[in-house]
Amino acid sequence: MGYAHEYAHAVLHRGRVPMEPTDHVVDWADGPRKGKFYPDAPVFALPGTEDLADVPVAPGLLPDSVPARDADRAPGFTLPLLSAMLRDSYGLTGRRLGVQANTDLAGLPFHTHANWSRGTAGGGGLYPMGIHWASGPSAPLTPGLHHYDVQRHALQRLLTGDVTDRVRDALGADAPADALDADQYLILSVKYWQNSFKYNSFSFHVVCTDLGTLVQTWRLWAAPRGLRIAPVLWFDEPRLNELLGVPGEQEAVFGVVPLHWAGGPPGRRPATAA
Repeated sequence: MGYAHEYAHAVLHRGRVPMEPTDHVVDWADGPRKGKFYPDAPVFALPGTEDLADVPVAPGLLPDSVPARDADRAPGFTLPLLSAMLRDSYGLTGRRLGVQANTDLAGLPFHTHANWSRGTAGGGGLYPMGIHWASGPSAPLTPGLHHYDVQRHALQRLLTGDVTDRVRDALGADAPADALDADQYLILSVKYWQNSFKYNSFSFHVVCTDLGTLVQTWRLWAAPRGLRIAPVLWFDEPRLNELLGVPGEQEAVFGVVPLHWAGGPPGRRPATAA
């Protein structure tokens, strides 16, 4: 805990004691892509969400107002619901053209310099979390590992075949029973350079905050629909990094969100709403 404690102390006191390196200057010309790039991965468009009913946000803000549900009758995710949750949270749903004090104002009208916005509040990180879906047999797609492409609101298949047993093994026997009963998982990763090129040593703090804003957005979104979002933050990180095919010193998994699917097999049923 020594390094973690020292880092937390540095973050909390950065207003008075600047974090090292104090002479860091952002090299914008060396900035990374704004998303992960898989040029050869098959792309599957996510379904439209126009037919989904609107729901009030109050149950997400006031979870105690949600009535208890029988686990056997609780709803589960469907592909349209997953599509809607991803679009409403991390999909590019707006374009910023408003007058503000940032230095990029003159370039915003040009498509090459467009500044897009999403539903989830930014935790301070310059670029978003990476969202991957490990889909098992209860979902309508062929089981595999998919990456959510925010620019196209689509899935890119990275692996074909059910890898959810590897996710469960990485979660470990001490993980919550609901997490081990699931056969669908959203795996959240951070590519460090996407944020550290600007924020340097402060970047680890802001990407952790981004993880929190994304997961809480999903909770707010899911609760009114009777769905449950319960992230798992303790797991065998190197095993999940290996599943994504990423070197842990460059990109790492920060969280796993089990999804309980509608009509899932016995023993993998939807959990009660939180």
